[in-house]
Amino acid sequence: MHKILTELTRKPDLFECFDTAALWTDPHVASEMLRLHLDGTSALASRPFSNIDAIVEWLDRAVRFDGRQLVDLGCGPGLYSERFQARGASVTGIDISASSIDYARGRDIPNSEFLVGNYHGVEIPDCDVVTLIYGDICAMPELSRAALFRRIRASLGDGGVFILDCFAPSAMADRQDVLVIEQNLDAGFWAPGPYFGLKQTFVYRDDTTVLDKYLIVEESRTRWVHNWLQHMTPEQLSIELEQQGFSVGQAKTVLTGEPWTEGEDTFCILARKGECQSAN
Repeated sequence: MHKILTELTRKPDLFECFDTAALWTDPHVASEMLRLHLDGTSALASRPFSNIDAIVEWLDRAVRFDGRQLVDLGCGPGLYSERFQARGASVTGIDISASSIDYARGRDIPNSEFLVGNYHGVEIPDCDVVTLIYGDICAMPELSRAALFRRIRASLGDGGVFILDCFAPSAMADRQDVLVIEQNLDAGFWAPGPYFGLKQTFVYRDDTTVLDKYLIVEESRTRWVHNWLQHMTPEQLSIELEQQGFSVGQAKTVLTGEPWTEGEDTFCILARKGECQSAN
């Protein structure tokens, strides 16, 4: 027990134990995530449906989805994908969660295909538009972001557009180091039967990053989950995108598409395929 608690309270190096599969592929957790996605009013797994409608509306004005081949990375149960298709796009959705993909396939959305896979490794089809939405980019280290940006750029045709959003540093202003120990932590989210959940939050102020480090203790198993979120300014993210061959416009407010202002917790970027500046 001493060894376990010592490990729980050890502050890892930045993005040590980076493993998205641990969060998304556990069957019970995946089913809970799907339930939250489909809530329609919750912001825990995806945005409320009214917000998604507003986002897709202004993105369509900016990009014009009609007739476009679009790849929706981290598509979940297809909440955005379905709306992209309704505005004329042919959509390929890719997500690591089999339960979410099963749901999306069951919707029988015309001109769409949904694939199970980790978008860090699977082939990204040739397309006109790639989306990566709800701060997915914040959950990966810089080298993984760079590799993904290169692969996305390679998949895009001339004039292709990469749409992504990101959490800004202001979104972590109130986060603090804290340890929580609770029976059935998060109302049964982590396991179907009785368990103890231990969550150690670490704040990396200089790196504008937060780690929620979970230890889930069931009668028959114990597992770790590391949930990282690196918060970036539009300038920081734009530099990374430009290094990998994108031309980046002005950061936008996520819900309206208006110019982003300092202090807003999230922003959206529309990056167009350009000349690659990186030698990596």
